[in-house]
Amino acid sequence: MLLVDIGNTRVKWATQSQGQTSPQCAAEYADWSVDDWQRELFAGPPVGRVLAATVAGVDSRLALEAAARLAGATRVEFVTSTAAMAGVRNAYPEPGLLGVDRRVAVIGAYHLAHGACCVVDVGTAATLDAVDASGQHLGGFIVPGPQMMVRSLHTGTSNLAAHTAASPAGGTRLFADNTRDAIERGCRLALAALIDRTYAELARWTRSTPRLYCTGGAANEVLPYVLATYERVPDLVLRGLACIADTTLER
Repeated sequence: MLLVDIGNTRVKWATQSQGQTSPQCAAEYADWSVDDWQRELFAGPPVGRVLAATVAGVDSRLALEAAARLAGATRVEFVTSTAAMAGVRNAYPEPGLLGVDRRVAVIGAYHLAHGACCVVDVGTAATLDAVDASGQHLGGFIVPGPQMMVRSLHTGTSNLAAHTAASPAGGTRLFADNTRDAIERGCRLALAALIDRTYAELARWTRSTPRLYCTGGAANEVLPYVLATYERVPDLVLRGLACIADTTLER
């Protein structure tokens, strides 16, 4: 089985065989043809089933389906957000409105924690989700990722971009002494503060010590500023897909 996570800019994938999941592979796919999808994702042993989660447009979905057919895969399935899946219940009154990447990451985290957990995914956008010990998703937050925050300041103000260009990068103090650092470090610290506050609220709500899992391509920009104890799990969505696959195979 091939597990595929198609994000806005990168695709991540791994194979699962006899309950074991291979290490994650990742690449940017914007310029890929169908042949590229086939060469990159299906280079290993023959794949019978493909299970995917995507937040990207229809073009990447169609390209994956075409590549799977060329590689001889017999089943291509795309996960959708439902009310209950793999032991985790969706907080949204309209379950389909919860982003499938968030849904699957929450499932992966809950099965890792075997209890209450906070899930942070930092990429183009940053998402934070909370789950209690019973597997009830409590909801979460969506904010711009660190680079989007920086761009919004550059484009939404009259002269910060010019001041940034004139400021050198670097510095080790928490409080920045130049415009470039003030913007970049400030955005990262703001996200870290949101992570710490979300984690603290979940701990208070559940009266427990939840696990904090962090994933996403931009997580390393933010995690040095996080005070809570966390675990970095780069393949969290793929782990969730593996849990979903195990659940559906049992039926």
